[in-house]
Amino acid sequence: MSPKQIRIVPVRLAVGAVAACFVIVAVALLVNVQLALVLFGLLALGGAVARIVMPVEKAFAVRRRAVDVAMLAVLAAVLLFLAFTTPLG
Repeated sequence: MSPKQIRIVPVRLAVGAVAACFVIVAVALLVNVQLALVLFGLLALGGAVARIVMPVEKAFAVRRRAVDVAMLAVLAAVLLFLAFTTPLG
């Protein structure tokens, strides 16, 4: 394979993740901060699941898979905890 044929992360996935972040920030500004925290938590949880199922050669990784999954899972848990326990408007 030539270097141009190797895709680490599909462009659609990367653009979709960035677009999802912008949409969630808009939800926080226009609708509700708690809903945005839940959505960010679910996005982090989805990232952990994606890191588990993505083949090693397709993932851009500088750490071990277990470290990435653990950190994303902890981030998701903290965001969801804050979303459900903090009285935000």
